[in-house]
Amino acid sequence: MRFRNKLECYHISLMMTQVNANREQHSQDAPAVMTSSAADAGRASGGGLLLLPVAISLALYLRTLAPDLLPGDPGEFQFAAWRLGLAHATGYPLYLLLGWAWQHALAVVGVNPAAALNAFSALAASAGVGLFGLLLLRWTRPVLGERAAGVAVYGALLLAVNLTFWSQALIAEVYALHVVFMVLLWLAVHRFAAQPSGRRLLGTATLAGLALTHHAMTLLLLPALALYWVLARDRAQRIPPRAWAAALVAAALPLLLYLYIPLRSGPDASPWYHQPLGDSVLQLYGEGWDAFTAFISGRSISVGFREPGDAWQQVGQAAWLWHYHFGWVGLVMMALGLVWLAATGRRALLVATLLYALLQQGFNLFYNIGDILVYYIPLYLTGAIWAACGLTGLISGVWSKTTAAPPAPGRAASVVGWVAAGALILLVLRDAPATAAAIDQSESRGARTRWEAILAAEPPPGAILISNDRDEMVPLFYLQAVEGRGIGLTALFPLIAPDARFRDLGATVETALAARGGPVYLIKPMPGLDVRFTLEPATAPLVRVTGPAALAPPSHSLDAEFGPLRLLGVDIVRVGSRLEVTAHWEVLRPVDGDYTATAQWLAGDDAKLAQHDHPAGGVYYPTSLWKVGEHLRVRHTLVAEGAVPAQTRLLLGMYRPTDLAPLAPPVILPLDVATE
Repeated sequence: MRFRNKLECYHISLMMTQVNANREQHSQDAPAVMTSSAADAGRASGGGLLLLPVAISLALYLRTLAPDLLPGDPGEFQFAAWRLGLAHATGYPLYLLLGWAWQHALAVVGVNPAAALNAFSALAASAGVGLFGLLLLRWTRPVLGERAAGVAVYGALLLAVNLTFWSQALIAEVYALHVVFMVLLWLAVHRFAAQPSGRRLLGTATLAGLALTHHAMTLLLLPALALYWVLARDRAQRIPPRAWAAALVAAALPLLLYLYIPLRSGPDASPWYHQPLGDSVLQLYGEGWDAFTAFISGRSISVGFREPGDAWQQVGQAAWLWHYHFGWVGLVMMALGLVWLAATGRRALLVATLLYALLQQGFNLFYNIGDILVYYIPLYLTGAIWAACGLTGLISGVWSKTTAAPPAPGRAASVVGWVAAGALILLVLRDAPATAAAIDQSESRGARTRWEAILAAEPPPGAILISNDRDEMVPLFYLQAVEGRGIGLTALFPLIAPDARFRDLGATVETALAARGGPVYLIKPMPGLDVRFTLEPATAPLVRVTGPAALAPPSHSLDAEFGPLRLLGVDIVRVGSRLEVTAHWEVLRPVDGDYTATAQWLAGDDAKLAQHDHPAGGVYYPTSLWKVGEHLRVRHTLVAEGAVPAQTRLLLGMYRPTDLAPLAPPVILPLDVATE
């Protein structure tokens, strides 16, 4: 995926001119705040133009929207919301409740639940774009007047075509709605700072509580919002203590939505959390307070946090992501925006956005999770704020602190402002077609196609299906929970539960075989897994696992020490110039790393007749997964060119592919043991 490099100038210049001399006296060093009349004026003038970015973004999102069920987290949300069931930690109860209502409303007109929840993201993202433009309009109108509409449109489009944000608008995911809550919180706190009242405090607190029931990442924004209010508030007005107490209650009450998790975790609402496994049931959600807190905190799925040294190693990736999404022009405009905020004394927005960026970026560096890229979306929104400030400074020409409102622009200045904003808007939209092509999901039907083929292979009821990848197993739960197909099939994958039975693919297959339930199938060929298990063909794409690899003694015993392994012996079949070799290995100690196995057919003078190298265990069961006590078999096929002398030898060994370092000295044996 490529990106654009536009983002030059950005939204918001903020706060507002003071409209009354007494208040100016009170907040000489604080940003000016709009009064209600100024806010109303800002709302009335220029707001209609915000329909432009909303319409453009909605059209782009719907054009590139995923049309059907999806793998991974989006697929999980698609069936969990439909059943009002449990998704993965941290739970997202508000999203699931809203998604349930939306899916069932659209089902009335024939829209399938998967497509409906994808469309919900598109609508939420478009709403976020429009609200972001409104926020920029509120912040910049006191400085730019009518020209603020151009900055607001520019900033809104800048968010709309952000590659990562756009990608999340096309699938059933939580990040589009998270942006909506972020912008709503900025709007609420900004208005509360301009006109403090108990009613607005109550509304802001309730909104914060609801945002926390949607995504726990909201916690990182709350300190910045509090600091913004402290620096921007009208100090002439006081909020009584009882209003603050009521606000705490208002923020806490929405958190009761998290009771959704234990209430909807049972087998009726969430059968995918209670899968049959032989004579038992695989319970994926535990009971009690510890299980609940581990779930809502993310501890049940998180791989934890990096050490400081490892976090520092992520700085390069972070810098690359910022540049990739904004380009040099955008980064320069962000820098100009920060300078403009500092030079004009708008410290509330400056300090608050910097604090939030530091908290979110620091979290992203330390948080060790695979999908960390989507956690940058709130940072891109913050960067867009800074860039809009840069654009505001360039258009207004105001680069020094003043307590007086800037003079109204003349006609020429107004024209220049609109031309500048228009040029930047065109720059933002320039790469939109290329971005759309790169992230287009409109033909994403692979998950359904794959599972239609699997179900067409007719695995019997009670069968256990296994994949190495959790994401590609998720659509089965959708087919079971929403469409009533594949009922009775069990789906397993590594790390489905946090215990040793599922720590890797080998352990998962062994657990399925030990369950003594229905037959065990791989949902796709997994070359290399036959070092550990006996695999038999079945109706494609299924592969039957009948048990551990055949452990009959090798036809030629050796019992040779080989570092952490022991070569128990070999089976050798020679047919002319073709040599079939099966090496029988026993694991004595864990193998540190993934090694390549080599077999070399040598003439008596060590001239090489043939060689066959391949990763031992392939990508599905490499040597790093081999466990102490296991007996494994590694096969080689060697084909010699030309005549084969009477006396030959076979060399067996393993080496690290990165630097060719051998695991141990090779084992060499004469081939007079070979049979023809």
